[in-house]
Amino acid sequence: MIRLWALSLALASSILAEPLAHGPWTGWKHVKYLFVFGDSYTQTGFDVKGTQPNPANPMGNPPYPGWTSSNGPNWVDFLTYNYNESYLQTYNLAYGGATVDSALVAPWQPTVLSLKNQVQELYLPNYGSHPAPAPWKASDSLFAFFIGINDVGNTWWLNNATLYDLIFAQYDSLLEQVYSTGARNFLFLAVPPVNLAPMTLANGPEAVAGEDAAIRDWNTRLGKLATEFRKRHRGVETFVHNTHDVYAAAIQDPSSYPQTSGLKNTTGFCKAYANGTPTWYTFSEECAHPVNEYFWLNDLHPTFPIHNATAASIVKYLDSLGYCGDAGRTNNHFGRKSSTRCR
Repeated sequence: MIRLWALSLALASSILAEPLAHGPWTGWKHVKYLFVFGDSYTQTGFDVKGTQPNPANPMGNPPYPGWTSSNGPNWVDFLTYNYNESYLQTYNLAYGGATVDSALVAPWQPTVLSLKNQVQELYLPNYGSHPAPAPWKASDSLFAFFIGINDVGNTWWLNNATLYDLIFAQYDSLLEQVYSTGARNFLFLAVPPVNLAPMTLANGPEAVAGEDAAIRDWNTRLGKLATEFRKRHRGVETFVHNTHDVYAAAIQDPSSYPQTSGLKNTTGFCKAYANGTPTWYTFSEECAHPVNEYFWLNDLHPTFPIHNATAASIVKYLDSLGYCGDAGRTNNHFGRKSSTRCR
């Protein structure tokens, strides 16, 4: 059995409420505009120059579920179509292979749009000014960031803390740029245990442990980033979702979540499915199970069931917070509660 390395996050999560102004967070059910940034775990192939989100396609383009890495819907699709509590317009600016900044961690090819590119070239000029097609407000918008898988995956063996310092300084700078447009509600997804993906498993236990250490470092820094960013800005809400443990639980025991209970293989993949299949439920005679019963589609990307579980977990987490009029707190999903309370 694979040993699931513990995720020890030294998050500054016990935060005293400050006498801040009324904040913008009014609960998940009131979110009308979702802006998303990330990599292949998040991308759906949205083109900012194409059809914009509308009632017929709340994600604009391409047709549902888009161009995903999950052989079906991903967590953004599920949030938008299955776990929304109101009409939700989603602007998914994620790009497969993305790192925070390509100048710091090179992606697999130079045409990949990093988080920096997504913010500066896609978000700011197209949506930062609250255009008529997307008249979002601080109170009805949520900005979600799921980044770091490629930063960790492309550098973990270097053990370079200085590099991570630079990456998170850039991450912080990009958050400031998004904040400057009026964004006040920020959701961060922790890096999942990609050290348990077939790619790393194939390299042996030392690789599994080494990448695990880098993931823990990244997620600890992410918690601190969210906390410090909130402290600097009156009325900001930051939410840190423990995506890591959602994945880890499903890998260890698929019955942990109803969405993953049908998984039969959580450590390997079938090569016949690796590049996608004609349907979400294809069963090839070359494989032991249908594609949707494998946790991993290929050596790095999971199939849609864990994306479904992730989206459900995010909404459960956000709903548990309710509406917080005192605002200005960092909420985290790592088992420790903020000292402020929601109603």
